[in-house]
Amino acid sequence: MASSRSALVVKPRAVPPRASTRRAPPDTAARPADDLPAIGRRLRYFRRIKQLTLHDLARGAACSASLLSRIENDRANPSLTTLHRLCRALDISVAALLAEADEQPCVVYKPGERPSQAGSGIVEGDGSIAENLVPFANTRLLEGFVITLAANRKMCGPFEHDGEEVGYVLEGELKLVVGGKTYVIAEGGSFFFRSDLPHSYGASGRRSCRVIWVNTPPTF
Repeated sequence: MASSRSALVVKPRAVPPRASTRRAPPDTAARPADDLPAIGRRLRYFRRIKQLTLHDLARGAACSASLLSRIENDRANPSLTTLHRLCRALDISVAALLAEADEQPCVVYKPGERPSQAGSGIVEGDGSIAENLVPFANTRLLEGFVITLAANRKMCGPFEHDGEEVGYVLEGELKLVVGGKTYVIAEGGSFFFRSDLPHSYGASGRRSCRVIWVNTPPTF
């Protein structure tokens, strides 16, 4: 005897297409300039503005092209000596590399906000770090830094450029050589000299040293 019930027809449930788990490869060909650290991005910018290759600038700054490449890609921070040589070769001031131009009549930096070359924490050479006190602008008459000098490292310099310099030792002792004469300046001491005299400096003794350092015009 045939069943009076209608046969149930079960339709197969539609299965949505499976999303691909394969990830698109990252776009490494064109990294946005804003993703680069300020000093590396600006160094590359000024180098290209001057139409210099890595090797051209490296020769002018008496450093290796591989070091210059690491600096531009945030894999090394230049020492003050290297930073100064790079800026001399590019005909710019150090402040121009540390931050974008800021024309405001009053600029206040909170602790830890001052622009410096210590971006990645890997400091090349003499272990020196410069924090910018005076925002870069083409109209500035002063250039100022808080400079930290590591103990038991080679001296920064020698430097020789236009202008005058004055400084105050915040911590430790500073060894300063100006025109071939050596001075040891204790914490709380200050100094002044003409920038066109060959000069170099470093921490004296076994302690690091911090110095407020100002020069005019901005030729460091």
